[in-house]
Amino acid sequence: MELSFLAYSFIALFIIVDPVANVPVFLAMLQGLDESAYRRAIRRASITAMLVLLAFTYAGAQFFSYLGIELYSFRIAGGVLLFIIAMEMLFGMRTRTELTPEEEKLRADELSVTPLAVPLLTGPGAITTGIVLQSRARSLEEMFMLTLAVVLVFLTTWAILLNARRVYSILGDTGTRVVTRLMGLLLASIAVQFMVDGLQEALRSAKP
Repeated sequence: MELSFLAYSFIALFIIVDPVANVPVFLAMLQGLDESAYRRAIRRASITAMLVLLAFTYAGAQFFSYLGIELYSFRIAGGVLLFIIAMEMLFGMRTRTELTPEEEKLRADELSVTPLAVPLLTGPGAITTGIVLQSRARSLEEMFMLTLAVVLVFLTTWAILLNARRVYSILGDTGTRVVTRLMGLLLASIAVQFMVDGLQEALRSAKP
């Protein structure tokens, strides 16, 4: 059970972080940096994004509880958000939950933290996914598996972005678009499941 939860968590988070689709963005925004500076920026972005996601994953539910927001409401809202992002991925639109034109103009030495780490890698979709997955963890073992999934996602992301030039030369524009659309389809399925789970919990809580 724990291993299946690890696999599910890894897939869900990897799809929403989507390092393959981010390869052209990272190359464009970090162009002109020498190899050492590029590696440092990628490392800082990956570590920052991972720490931010872990913080929201384990503190987000308590925050919403303090505000009086039921978790099933967040699951439904999160599912809707993820579905919108999935549609943007499927139809090749650049998601408006990530970069703004103003953020793209920041100096290179600021990019590794924002907007590359947050919100490009760890954005609203990733935070939503992390919180919902944490709410599904039923034991300490599954909590550990979720943490491991986050770490593995960003280790994989770091490796992909570190070799971004090679990845882009292999996939090209067409390959990158194909991978993004396939991930969008998987993300749409996960988003629908989030909404179904939330609606089921809402109906159960409404029963006298």
